[in-house]
Amino acid sequence: MWQVADATGWTVDYILNKVNYQTLIMMMNDAPRYIGHRKKSVPSDSTPEEDAAKVANFFRSNLKQ
Repeated sequence: MWQVADATGWTVDYILNKVNYQTLIMMMNDAPRYIGHRKKSVPSDSTPEEDAAKVANFFRSNLKQ
């Protein structure tokens, strides 16, 4: 939450009460991140796109429209 507040200048109260949850998730997905060095001896079982999809699915809302 502090990363969103720092990047946008929004207060924590504003983030908790005024910002749509799905908007926050999209902002988190767009944020830069560090991916550690992978050793070549360890095969990668997923691509960065698949990792991002897993995170998005984890936070996906189950709200009915």
